[in-house]
Amino acid sequence: MSADFTNAPPPTKVGGLRAVPMHIRDLRAVVTLDAATGTGTVEATLDYVVGPHTGSPIFDLRQTVQTCLIDGVKLDVAKIAPRDVGAGPYSSIRLIGVEQTAGSAHKLNLTCRLATPDADLGGAYPPVLHGSNGRIRWSFGMSDLFAGRYLEAWFPSNLPFDQFPWTLELRITGTTTAHSLITNGSATVVGANAWSVRFPDWFTTMSSLLELRPSDALLFRSSTVVLPVSRRSVVVETWKPVGGQDNLPGLNSRIGTLLAENETTYGPFLADRFVCFFHGAGGGMEYAGAATTSAGALSHEVFHSWFARGITPAAQSDGWWDEAYTSFRDDGDTMTEPFDFTLPPVELCSRKPFQRTTPASAYDEGSRFFRGVAQRLGAGRLRTLMGELYRSRRGTPLSTGELEAHLIARSGATDLVDAFHRFVYGFAEPTPDARIEFVTAPALWVRRAADGIATQVNPKAGKDNWIHARVRNGAKAGPCRHFVVTFTVRTATTTPPTYPADFFPAQTVTVGFDLAPGRWRTVSARLPAALVPTRGTRISILASVHARRSHPASGTRVREQASIAQRDMTID
Repeated sequence: MSADFTNAPPPTKVGGLRAVPMHIRDLRAVVTLDAATGTGTVEATLDYVVGPHTGSPIFDLRQTVQTCLIDGVKLDVAKIAPRDVGAGPYSSIRLIGVEQTAGSAHKLNLTCRLATPDADLGGAYPPVLHGSNGRIRWSFGMSDLFAGRYLEAWFPSNLPFDQFPWTLELRITGTTTAHSLITNGSATVVGANAWSVRFPDWFTTMSSLLELRPSDALLFRSSTVVLPVSRRSVVVETWKPVGGQDNLPGLNSRIGTLLAENETTYGPFLADRFVCFFHGAGGGMEYAGAATTSAGALSHEVFHSWFARGITPAAQSDGWWDEAYTSFRDDGDTMTEPFDFTLPPVELCSRKPFQRTTPASAYDEGSRFFRGVAQRLGAGRLRTLMGELYRSRRGTPLSTGELEAHLIARSGATDLVDAFHRFVYGFAEPTPDARIEFVTAPALWVRRAADGIATQVNPKAGKDNWIHARVRNGAKAGPCRHFVVTFTVRTATTTPPTYPADFFPAQTVTVGFDLAPGRWRTVSARLPAALVPTRGTRISILASVHARRSHPASGTRVREQASIAQRDMTID
């Protein structure tokens, strides 16, 4: 997976260092568990490349580091100690405590004594590493409601924006008792109580499932289902502890039905199998093509392999949308409820770069938000748009802004800007109202890179291009906390375009935040190669800008108001 820093946190000062994002190219963890003593060790090797800014790269790990090497040179472990970033309990991060050049490649080697992670251990099914009498139990125990509970609980890992492959080499010593490994990675048995597991490059820190228990403590069932859209044969693997009350044959069948239903509605299942461990506790937790769950939460957790681990939240502050939409879908996805702007603001997406938990309000208030969207668009239309989103973005992280952009671009319902403003970002009403408009000379132009240079070049056919616009907030207006700019590409005509009929559906949209009164900003949005017309086509690019209580007037043309813009050009 190539590096993508689109949704990475910006450079931030942390403890006097400039914290910058990294991309993990590969992770290898060698774990030895001693069943005689109940102890474990890990040797981890992290290959990474520094992002587009020079500084100290960010990562996280919830184990105690014993030794550290950077590019083969010993580094004092204090240089990578956890650092408080003001995001709440168990929300620290680690930095590579030396400055590294943007784009440079490095290798981090760590050794740790593997133990219960220094994380928030709340919830019905927390992480466990325990051994006695030759029997080991190890559970990753991930959670989105408790901080420090993704892959970083056990191994050096990144924040959720990053996708990377990794390998686990696992060996149990000090016992002759056979153990079984439950995982959504590709596992190979390499010896007695020894495995090599490879996890794919589209996984994030949220994706990997691992459960290890003595084989005689587990029951297993496997079946195969042919899915209706992809026409692929998918293996369904279900497990439970001996003595568990769950009916594995019936649950295997139920999972197959759910996979088929979800694929029919939203698009192809990403994995080649679904792995499910019925743990006997309350609730459940989603993984990529997998879950640990109770039978009662099964439908919810299977659906998360589309929204949560098929498309993944780009940051923990984006973790609200997958729980919100899944909860809305749990209720049958046909309930509607008009947005009530007399209600207090609701913050579902804080936009804090180091937030490490999903807000509990994502379930109820988030579901209410999607009921409002369903009221505005129609429940069937919302379902269709979410299916389009899944099919176009599956296997990639998605930010809240990108969700907002998709819904507005495809529906033309620009009043959703107002709903996101109040009931997702939690912003109060602007007083006086923000007035967002385009700045002339130039208001709108195209570049072949996201460089912000205010010089027009014609779009290139068959290539990604970037549409740029310059917008400002009125000098006498209130602060604009949140705004949206839409861009539409259409064949040029002699008839002047009219808003909104000629401006939607939009091809691309960008979302911005915090524009002060009297200030202007250049924004840009990628125009994918597939949406660029053929060479020689004469086109018009139409743009509109929106904020809470600031929208173009219906039925107007470009010369009549400053909140819509047009520029004609020819495709090269």
